[in-house]
Amino acid sequence: MPPKKVSHIKGNSSEHRSTSPPATNRKVNRSCMECTRRKIKCDGRQPCGSCVYYRAADSCEFRQRSRRNAVSRSSYEKLSEELREQSRVLETLFPGLSVAHLKGKTQAELLSLVTGSREARPPISLSQSHFSHITAESSGDDESLQQNDDSAAMSENGDASAERRWDESLDKPNTVAVDDINGIGLVTDKKSRSYLGISSMSAAFRAIFKLFPPTKEHTAERARACAALPPASQLAAPAVARDPAMNMLREQRCIDFYFDHFHAATPFLDEEDFRRQYASGDRSDKSWLGLLNMVLCLGSIASGSDNLHEEYYLEARSLLSLDSLGSGNLYTLQALALLGGQYLHYRNSPNMAYGIMGAAQRVAIALGLHREPKRQHLQDPAEQRRVEIGRRTWWSLFCMDVWACMTQGRPTCGRWDGLSMDTALPSPLNADDQIYASLRASAQFCLICDRIEHRLAKLGKLSMHDTINFDQELKGWYESLPPALRGVDNSVHPRIQVARDLIRTRYFNARVVLARCLILLLAQDWKRKIIEIVPEQRQMVEQCCIVAAEAIDAIVLYWTPTRFQIWSSAWYLFQACTVPLLAMAMERNTHTTSSSNEFATWRDSLAKALAAFAEMRPWMRTSDRSPEIVSAMFEALTADADGVTRTPSNTDGSLDLFGWCDEQLTEMDWSMFLGEETIPQAITQGLASGMVQTMPQVLPL
Repeated sequence: MPPKKVSHIKGNSSEHRSTSPPATNRKVNRSCMECTRRKIKCDGRQPCGSCVYYRAADSCEFRQRSRRNAVSRSSYEKLSEELREQSRVLETLFPGLSVAHLKGKTQAELLSLVTGSREARPPISLSQSHFSHITAESSGDDESLQQNDDSAAMSENGDASAERRWDESLDKPNTVAVDDINGIGLVTDKKSRSYLGISSMSAAFRAIFKLFPPTKEHTAERARACAALPPASQLAAPAVARDPAMNMLREQRCIDFYFDHFHAATPFLDEEDFRRQYASGDRSDKSWLGLLNMVLCLGSIASGSDNLHEEYYLEARSLLSLDSLGSGNLYTLQALALLGGQYLHYRNSPNMAYGIMGAAQRVAIALGLHREPKRQHLQDPAEQRRVEIGRRTWWSLFCMDVWACMTQGRPTCGRWDGLSMDTALPSPLNADDQIYASLRASAQFCLICDRIEHRLAKLGKLSMHDTINFDQELKGWYESLPPALRGVDNSVHPRIQVARDLIRTRYFNARVVLARCLILLLAQDWKRKIIEIVPEQRQMVEQCCIVAAEAIDAIVLYWTPTRFQIWSSAWYLFQACTVPLLAMAMERNTHTTSSSNEFATWRDSLAKALAAFAEMRPWMRTSDRSPEIVSAMFEALTADADGVTRTPSNTDGSLDLFGWCDEQLTEMDWSMFLGEETIPQAITQGLASGMVQTMPQVLPL
C-alpha cells in the first residue's frame, strides 16, 4: 500500500506540472496578463482555459511579482552613521573640498592634496552654496567630542541639574539691572538663573573669558574699582499738589510720544479710536484703563522722563492682575502685549516679560486672532477696520516675542504654525495709511527669525548649509524692502523713519547673532590654550567680523538722539561688539602679541563703537552697562607687555564699569559668573555667513 500511494502521488504531481505554470521562486499573479487585459476570469493554468478558448495560448504569460526589499530602521540608521563617518574622514583629509572636486582624481593626485600645501585649495567665502564641515583642532584631549550633542546647552556648561530661579519682583529698582538674561544675574549666584541657549550673552561671556583669562581678571578689577566710588546723586523731585489740568496736559504729551515712537514700530492700536475714547473720558473699565496706563507709561519713557513711567506702571499693574485673564478682550490683550513685549524689558525683567508674552499669545488664540475671517463677512467698513486691528495686534504680538527671544536660545513653543494659523499680513486702513508697511515687513522678517530661533534651540547640530540659507534669506528679505524702509530719505514721515531705523538695526542684529554662534561653535573644542587657527577657520572668523563691522558702522552712522531709539541702538551695538571681542579673544589665545592686521581692524571697529557709546550716554538709562562691559573687555584684550591700551571715553577716567555700583560687586564670585568648564561641544560642522546675537539689559524693540 505505501508504495502504491507514493506512486499515485508522483503521478498526480507530474500531471499537475503539465497543466500548470512553471514553478518559480517568486509568486505569480492569479490571472495571466491576457486575462487581466480582457478583464475575464483566469483559471491559473499555462496556458489558461480562456487563452485557449480565444486562441491566444501563445500570449498567456504570468507577470512575476517583484520582490520587496524593505529596509529596517536599524539598517537605515547603521548605513546613515557609516555615511556620516565617511564624510567626517573625507573632511578631515580634504578640508574645504567637496566630493565633486575630488571625483575623478587619481590616487597620486589625492595623496598630493593630503600632503601638499593649502594654497592650492579653493578659497572659502560666506556666499558659497556648499560649505565643508570645519573641525577645530584641539591641543588637549578629545573629551569635548564625547559630550552630548546639545547646542542649546553651550551656555549651561553642564548645569542642567541646578535649580533654576530668578527674582524680577516689583521691589527691585529698575536702575539696577540684575536679570540673568543680560548676564548680571550670573555674577552673584551661579544657580539663580533661568535657562539660556547658545544665542545668549552668557555663552559669549563664558567663551571670551575661557579663551583669554586675563579678560576675566581685568573685568573683575574694574568692577571692584567701580564699587569703591560713591553712588551718583539724584535730584529729589519736589512734592507738589496734583493739578488735574496739568495731569491732562502731561498725559496728552505722553500719548503723543507713544504714537510717534512705540506705535511706529508696532502699530496695533487704533489711534483714532484710542484718542476718541481718551477725550470722551467715559471709559472706566479695567481693560481700557490698563491699556491707557501702559500707553502713558511707554510714552513717558519716549519723552525722556526717568521716573514718570513708574507711576503709570504701578497703576497698570493693579489693573492687569490675574483676574484680567478671565475677561478676554482686545484692550486687555493689547495692554499685556505692551507690558510683556516692551516695558518689562525696559525694567530689566525679561523673564517676567517672557511669561506674560506666553499668556498674551494664549489670549490672542482664544480671541481667534490666529485665524483669518471669511471674506464674505467683511462687507461693513467698521467690521473691516476691526478685523484689520486684530490682524495688527496678532502680528505685533508675534514680532515683539520674536525680537525679545532672539538672544535667549529658548524653544519657540509653536509661536507660528502655518498648518493651524492663517492670519493675513497687515493691510492699509485707508489711502493715507503708510505705517502698515513697516509692520508687514517686520512680520515677514520675524517669520525668518522664528525659524532661526527654532533651529538654534534644537538639540541637533546646526549645519553650515542651514546657516548659509538663513543668512541669504535675511539678505534677500532686506533687499526686497520698499525704498521708504530701506533708504535714508528723510523726507518720509517721521514715524516711517523710526520704523526704518529699527528695521535696519534688527536686520543686522539677526545676522550678527548667526555670526556669533558660528565663532562660539568654532571655539567650543578649545580649552585654555589652542593651537594655530587653520586658514579656513581664520577666513570664517574674518567673514563673521565683517558682518559685525557692517552692523557697527550702520548703527554709528544712523543712530538718533532720542531715549526710545538710543535704547534700541545701544543694545544692538552692544550685540555687534561681542563678535570682534570673541575674535580678539581667539587671537590672543593663539598669540602672545596682537600685531596682525585683522586684530587691528577688530580693535578699530570696537574703538568706533565705544566712541558712539560715549556720545549716546546722555540718552541712555542709568542701568545701561553695555559701554562699560565692552570697555573693560577691550582694555584686557588690547593689553600688551608694556601696559593696557586706553579706550575712548567721555570722561577723564574712561567709562565707569557697569554704572550701577553696589555692595554686591565687591563680593561677587567671578568664577561662578564665568565657570571653569569648557564650552560643551554642540556642533562639529562649521558655520558661515553673517549673523548675530544679543545680551540686552532690556531688549530694545
